[in-house]
Amino acid sequence: MSPRHAAGRVLIVALAAIAATCSAPTEPGPVVVEPPVVLSVTPNTGPLSGGTSVTIRGLRFGPAATITIGGRDATDLNVQGGDLITAKTPAGTTAATVDVVVSLNGRTGMLAGGFKYEAAPASAPPVIQSIAGKGKRLGEPLNFADHGETIQITAVVVDPDTPAAELVFEWQACGGTFIGTGAQVDWRAPTTGTLPPTCMIDLTVMDGSNRVSSSLAIRLHDSAGEVGYLALEFLTDFADSSIPAATTVRNFSDSCDGKAAELADITENRQTRKITSHTYGVPSVTVAFGGICAFRDRPGDACVATPVEWRSTILKTGELETAKGTSYITAIYANSRWWLCRSEWQGTTSTGIKFMQ
Repeated sequence: MSPRHAAGRVLIVALAAIAATCSAPTEPGPVVVEPPVVLSVTPNTGPLSGGTSVTIRGLRFGPAATITIGGRDATDLNVQGGDLITAKTPAGTTAATVDVVVSLNGRTGMLAGGFKYEAAPASAPPVIQSIAGKGKRLGEPLNFADHGETIQITAVVVDPDTPAAELVFEWQACGGTFIGTGAQVDWRAPTTGTLPPTCMIDLTVMDGSNRVSSSLAIRLHDSAGEVGYLALEFLTDFADSSIPAATTVRNFSDSCDGKAAELADITENRQTRKITSHTYGVPSVTVAFGGICAFRDRPGDACVATPVEWRSTILKTGELETAKGTSYITAIYANSRWWLCRSEWQGTTSTGIKFMQ
């Protein structure tokens, strides 16, 4: 073969090789889209009620990203970049650690156990520090009420985690009527029926999850009736010369100097005369705590004036005597009851002899 023919053959082979190499174009491979990646959640704990603002950091976030926390959609999403999203947690179903999932274009990235729901701490119960009842009469004792009287009941209640306006107060009593609501109410004591000497005022305070209760004992009185009864009982005993003087003054308070004076008067009366009969009118009773009784300006919480008449025999002479006038008795309220304090008499006798002071 001549050199010329040999060169042509080489060229043909080379061209064929090139043609074989370029005869068909190469197709590109598929584009791989990586899923988002969740790296951290801050903060990673919050209440079961939801609403915790969280910052989620990661990779390959996009504007259309969605987020679930514990399988529920987060709210208030704000995609601030390919590596940062802010959102608020939804309410949880139970106190537990849950997964945080970011979804974008059908692909998801998950941070297992990325957030922990915590149960709300137990609410501290209210504390009823005190309950007190106060009448509206000047000087009236605490926790005292006459039948039909309206007094003010005040409770002092503290609750470290519940505003006072959100506390619920329930008042109950042995009877009567409550006026108003809240920590301070008026209570009108019952007026009729068989009434206990002590009426319990019961208070229950609720703060939504807790209930606490306390009670207050109110001493119920018919002051005018009680003082009038004590005065008549004393005068009746006084008219019975067979009753010892010490027994006659049993309802006088030891704290009153009038008890000793009355004991001396009765002892002297017993030694000088025998009362054969008596007539008493209806006692007139005035209640004024810490007041002054009109007769001789004697102090007392109550004053009693009773028309009286005694018919006696003078032991020394056998002479008959009539003593007529008014019995004045003062009373005090102490140790949850009424006591007599001082007894005095103003009047005249048919003999002109001193009957008693």
